[in-house]
Amino acid sequence: MTSSTALHAVAARLLGPCTVTGVLSPAVARITTESGDELVVKQHATRSKHEREVHAYRRWAGALGSSAPALKAVDDPAMVIITSALPGRVHSGDLPASAHRQAGAVLRRFHDAEPPSELPWFHDWLHDRADHWSGQAATLLSAADAAVIGSHLAALAEAKVPSGGPCHLDFQPRNWLISRSGDVSLIDFEHARINLPARDFVRLRFRIWAARPDLRDAFLDGYGRPLTEDEDQPVWHLGAIDALTVLVRGHETGDPELTASGRATLQQLQEQP
Repeated sequence: MTSSTALHAVAARLLGPCTVTGVLSPAVARITTESGDELVVKQHATRSKHEREVHAYRRWAGALGSSAPALKAVDDPAMVIITSALPGRVHSGDLPASAHRQAGAVLRRFHDAEPPSELPWFHDWLHDRADHWSGQAATLLSAADAAVIGSHLAALAEAKVPSGGPCHLDFQPRNWLISRSGDVSLIDFEHARINLPARDFVRLRFRIWAARPDLRDAFLDGYGRPLTEDEDQPVWHLGAIDALTVLVRGHETGDPELTASGRATLQQLQEQP
């Protein structure tokens, strides 16, 4: 497990004398340099996450301006990055419509950071993911549950695949920094890659917007347009994969909140096949 001491050692080697001023997680710490710059140092758990986040910062995050950290230094062998530290904190409670509106605007800029491209591999990815998570969740689903999941996956397999683009792929409030003035910034790009933009709406739709359609309206107002039918249908059907992954991870970790979230998504899929 990464320690603040190890993070400090890498930061000092890359930047010179600095001080750890806060530990945000076992692999993330805030530091202050001798010149007074406040930065964040992060060590990735896997090579793929490191490469994805570095690529996202270098290619797409600049489109967000002050709504995303700036990459300051990289140590590829150690899988460490150092970024600017933004004001604000992650809120675990409900966020106002204004925050969702800003988050929508941020996501639109990220999705538009590169011209659209085709995703010829998407159906193969879907088949592999569906097989994997369906197998993992087999003992957690009733026959009725499995039938509902199967119908949504089949519909997704037959649906037209819209063009792809830069996607965050962990887009939810836990990765939004909210400043005291209410400004929203986006962090944690270790899952980001070219993919189906619809995937960035799935967790919001099932976990937040189901009970708060006003927040969905605010988000899409910030996004600048409603989703087309070709975009919206994949969001709905992708809930099947989200339900499977959350149920499996909730079971593996003994996390009742994750399990409840997966069950709630499954219930929504049952109510609107």
